[in-house]
Amino acid sequence: MNVVIYARFSSSGQREESIEGQVKVCTEYAENNDYTVIGTYVDRALTGRNDKRPDLQRLLSDSNNNNFQAVIVYSIDRFGRNLQQCLTNENKLKQNGVALFSATEHFTNDPAGIFYRNLMMAYSQYYCDELSQKIRRGMDINAEKCLSTGGNIALGFKVDDKKNFQIDPDTAPIVQYIFESYASGKTVTEIINQLNSQGLKTSRGVPFNKNSLHSMLKNKRYIGIYTYKGTEKIGGMPRIISNELFNKVAEIMDKNRKAPARARAKVEYLLTTKMFCGYCKEMMTGFSGTGKSGKVYRYYVCNGTKKKLVKKRR
Repeated sequence: MNVVIYARFSSSGQREESIEGQVKVCTEYAENNDYTVIGTYVDRALTGRNDKRPDLQRLLSDSNNNNFQAVIVYSIDRFGRNLQQCLTNENKLKQNGVALFSATEHFTNDPAGIFYRNLMMAYSQYYCDELSQKIRRGMDINAEKCLSTGGNIALGFKVDDKKNFQIDPDTAPIVQYIFESYASGKTVTEIINQLNSQGLKTSRGVPFNKNSLHSMLKNKRYIGIYTYKGTEKIGGMPRIISNELFNKVAEIMDKNRKAPARARAKVEYLLTTKMFCGYCKEMMTGFSGTGKSGKVYRYYVCNGTKKKLVKKRR
């Protein structure tokens, strides 16, 4: 009988080496039962709680071709950790004449064996759900104490052995430089180019880009505000930036956001974000138009004219 092997490891539960172990045990199981292994399907660093696994989907699709009669997994939880999805996928295999075997668990095909297999599928989901609940509970408790809940740590901070946030003396100056440069009038592009030319990296260890820089400039953690699930605690983090500097940056970002013409323009309009209409007080932004002769004319236009607040000419 021709069989295939399906192996999987999650990003937290196992390591890449576990794939080799799973395949080895499944191969030995096939040899002991005189099965011929004709293929292996592997999903790496993917949870079994859903079906968003490329090789699992490829396996289910290939089962239509009648090239193999069984799928061997190391244990039933490798097939999945969602009872409903496991039963649905197992039924797809069954409809195509493909059986599901576990190399480390003995499931017979009688009612008792099927019940035991389904029970193990249910337990697999229960274990995963209970673990997730414990993790969330632990994160909630840590958040109440303004401790690290895991995940990426914002640039400028580090976490000690008690999960307290501390200022990182090596990267905090980078944060201060970014805020001070933006407040002094430097553009995001200029700051990014400066940082990347020095080989500096974000908290994720990659070069800076516009998204990462904008996220930093809006991060309230830098003024000592601890955030978790939409809740803010003032003084929950060590402060890196003053309120005055943070607010000044926020004001400039807001002005730049309301001046889209500056970003689209092929030339720099120096008065954008600096010049305002004397009638309606709206910002005036750069604007260009092409005459019949092909000559380009450049103007400043009041944003209030778009809102029909004023009839001020360009």
